[in-house]
Amino acid sequence: MFVAYDLFAETNPAFGAYGLLAFCRKHIAASGRKPNFSLSYIALPIALSDDLNTSFEETTSRTGLLSWLYRYPDVRVDLGVRLDASRDIVSEAMRFGLSTRALVFDPNGNLGPGARRLVQVPAKDLPLNAKRALNRASRLGTWMGNAGSAGTIFSAFGVTL
Repeated sequence: MFVAYDLFAETNPAFGAYGLLAFCRKHIAASGRKPNFSLSYIALPIALSDDLNTSFEETTSRTGLLSWLYRYPDVRVDLGVRLDASRDIVSEAMRFGLSTRALVFDPNGNLGPGARRLVQVPAKDLPLNAKRALNRASRLGTWMGNAGSAGTIFSAFGVTL
């Protein structure tokens, strides 16, 4: 039997929702609070960006967001283009997660795990790029959870509204 790899699997709304869930869980573990939903629009695109993988492999969850950005300032290069290009992917992932009740909004605009638990797929069964994307989403959740408010995080990335 041959196994075919879907080149667009990481842009699938279900996979994106899974990444958002990983991000939210780690953010909550680090900060004790749900992340503002707006952080999804920066965390998921970066997590899905395989070209940034080296910068993640050379860090740990203890490195911290600001230290990572200081060590790898090129993360900010063309970040606006990356975020614009992925806006629909993030929105679809969020819609999927909310519609399946895997994710939930609270009244303050924060995003977190919902009542429905997603099936945990063993990481060893995932393709390498998918494993890396989920690891990056988790790492960003920890870093952003420790970094402070959404405004502080967007400022650190140089993103303005």
